[in-house]
Amino acid sequence: MNSDDRPDRTVTVPWSEGSRVRDLRFGEFLSGLWAGACDALAVPAGEATRTTQELQATLPAWAGERIGDAPCEPSFVAADGFPAEMSLNWSGGRPELRMLVDCLSDADALRSTLTASSRRFREVNEIFAAAPLWYSLAWRPPDRVAYKAYFGLYTWPAERRFAVLGQAMRRLGMAEAWDDARRRVDEDGRSDRREVEFLGLDLTDTAESRAKIYYRNHGVDIHELNRMASVALDHNAEGALAAYRTLVGGHADAGREALTCLAFRSGLGRAAESTTYLRMSSLASGDQEAVDRAADLLRRQGVDPRPLYAVTAALGPASRAEGQGLLELISYRAARRQGDLTTYFRFPVYPQPAPLPVAPVDLAERNPTVSHPDLQRVADHNAARQAEYEASQLIRLLADEATPETTKKAVLTYLQPWSNAFQRMISARVTYESDLALRTIALEHQKEEIGHDEILARTRAEDQRVVWDPVIEAGASWFVDQFATLPGVQRAILAHLALEAGSLSLSKAGVRAFPNDPYFSLHDEADVEHLEMGYQILRQRTDWTADEIVTVLDRAWQVITVVSDRIAECALRDTAA
Repeated sequence: MNSDDRPDRTVTVPWSEGSRVRDLRFGEFLSGLWAGACDALAVPAGEATRTTQELQATLPAWAGERIGDAPCEPSFVAADGFPAEMSLNWSGGRPELRMLVDCLSDADALRSTLTASSRRFREVNEIFAAAPLWYSLAWRPPDRVAYKAYFGLYTWPAERRFAVLGQAMRRLGMAEAWDDARRRVDEDGRSDRREVEFLGLDLTDTAESRAKIYYRNHGVDIHELNRMASVALDHNAEGALAAYRTLVGGHADAGREALTCLAFRSGLGRAAESTTYLRMSSLASGDQEAVDRAADLLRRQGVDPRPLYAVTAALGPASRAEGQGLLELISYRAARRQGDLTTYFRFPVYPQPAPLPVAPVDLAERNPTVSHPDLQRVADHNAARQAEYEASQLIRLLADEATPETTKKAVLTYLQPWSNAFQRMISARVTYESDLALRTIALEHQKEEIGHDEILARTRAEDQRVVWDPVIEAGASWFVDQFATLPGVQRAILAHLALEAGSLSLSKAGVRAFPNDPYFSLHDEADVEHLEMGYQILRQRTDWTADEIVTVLDRAWQVITVVSDRIAECALRDTAA
């Protein structure tokens, strides 16, 4: 450290050595680190207190537990299994402070909160129903705290990762850009050297909000990382290569398991930005050298490195000044801002590396007889069937801008009897449900669905036709019969994972065909919550098997597709002239 860069003051955080850390609760420790970083950055006391309290309020339930000698639930965040990291981005005039946490088995509560508060989260949540969930809060004074969510794909086979990412990016309206990015990334023919690991979402619902896909690279050099980063529209390849050289020092390669993040925004046919992450524990002799390299890059880009040194001194105990593992990652984004460098601090609390998770956290932990693979199998199967349905004739008809308005309106005419029949279906579910808990959910579902057929009727008020079609009626009768005869959990799954998932796909296409239409807009919002009810039931119940649920879903999706194809066929027939 240059003498001019030394922090002017000593900052104390609740982190010394050994037993003191183990005796703390996770929330105390993380809040202390946040407060210490704020102090090191000379954040006004009132703002530091406010954001520390906001951090405390958002931490998962495990924050109340003691850290102990070893992690009870090892996390993928850090090598020793600790479930959180802190990072700082040094661009933009004032550093942005971030805290990332793994929800572990407390994910259900956060999923419910985010489903209610973020449209973008609702759009993809059920696709990743059984995936590990991480979230972060980021704060650049004096702005408000912003939130992000991350779905972990790291325990799934490669084909499953790409299948669910494809479906998620279609829902987010970014499929074209993702397809382009995949093609460009794989142009080298060495897909064996990388794997996709996360989907990240900015949880603000604005045009600038990003979806981010993270690759982990194996055995690559900085030139390959620069090629990967050049997939994005906004990337300065020459500046990026110079930055990488500063960070890797004299190394010829890019170190162990470098990461590439491609960020996507709505309305673009290509990835918008890219960020490259270098694992400094494999590139520097220790934390001091890693910090010095980051400081050197900041100086080159006109950013004062003294706050970096101050924060590093605050976050690491004095006895670890020459240690390794505190500054684990440094990322660099070569876009429009100078000094777009982020430093990622891990806290080597536990003495030994923890085994990496071999399966996602069991979200049905309170029902140990329901294995996670069963839940994952159902979620993956249903997502695949829903993706198939999204390629059906009806969905394509509504989504196609070339479809005549008369044909689109004729779709509403034949959708009306199906919407009317939906009221009979949910009423039958309530009538025949004898399980008290499931009946309560059925009644809640019915209450929220009542009158939706009337909204559709008002939408098409100028069209007074009343149509009857044998295929549509037969499909509706099949569902009513199933609600009268199936066991309770299967009855609930029929409603929430089939009918509501189909309705969600239809509504998304309908919103594009009929912007601001109250019927489709209402379902676009409500159907995501109703769909999540189904997965919640599977997490809480033990009286089901994956084979039974998959069979019910297969039959239901076949009926939904037949009815939808018939609606499209009738609409096209009536407007053929």
